[in-house]
Amino acid sequence: MRIITILALSFWMLFAIEGYTGKSTILILPSPAGTIYTYDRNFSVLAYPNDTTRGIAILPIDYYSAIGDTNLTWIAPGKTTPISLHIQEAPYPTETLSVDPAKVTPPSEALERIERERLQAKKIYEHFTPIRYWEKGFIKPLDSNITSEYGSKRTYNETLKSYHGGVDFRARTPIPIQATNNGIVVLAEDRYYSGGTIILDHGEGIYSCYFHLSRYDVKVGEYVRRGDAIALSGDTGRITGPHLHFGFMVHGVQTDPLDLIEKINALFD
Repeated sequence: MRIITILALSFWMLFAIEGYTGKSTILILPSPAGTIYTYDRNFSVLAYPNDTTRGIAILPIDYYSAIGDTNLTWIAPGKTTPISLHIQEAPYPTETLSVDPAKVTPPSEALERIERERLQAKKIYEHFTPIRYWEKGFIKPLDSNITSEYGSKRTYNETLKSYHGGVDFRARTPIPIQATNNGIVVLAEDRYYSGGTIILDHGEGIYSCYFHLSRYDVKVGEYVRRGDAIALSGDTGRITGPHLHFGFMVHGVQTDPLDLIEKINALFD
């Protein structure tokens, strides 16, 4: 039983729950009010889809989070509920990739651009839009085989550089990419590492990311609906071959996109 997936809480006892590095936990609460407090940040309790009497809190666990116990507190009007979160390391594979050496160790003239793009993305992901644009569950951006799963430890040209912060879908020819859900286009441009990039704001701290695109069919500020064609797949940026990289950011933290889609969609069952 995956008790991390969705957890129903009452007001009266200490709860012990489990979480995994790189994944998100959805807490189901008996009230759509209050705030979840952690040692370093806070998360607003949000309305439960299709049930205004309950609430949810989506808690992303960073890929590099320390293993062990951490204390959370849910504070709602007239109530305080302590929660103990036990974080475990998720089992992720290792991948070895060969790419253009300049993409692994960028030339000095690219460093300013890389830093500018990093700060731009950080500002986007840390912005909390207090509106929920999505009304239904999320969908995959295309129907294709997965060639690289989220969380893989990545060695580029025999140098360990990072982990894979999304899911790669096979897309050998330019094919239409769908919006995973309703949202606002907040970025559509070429970037050093991710190539042709689109970012959608779905509201309440959730962003979806589409990398290595060959064409954009939307503009910044445009509202898109779930299933709308927003781009064509491509082979731009740091890449070993044509594919779509699909990712989620939640409250500024990378999280396993397909795992979170499964958890959010379960709220509609």
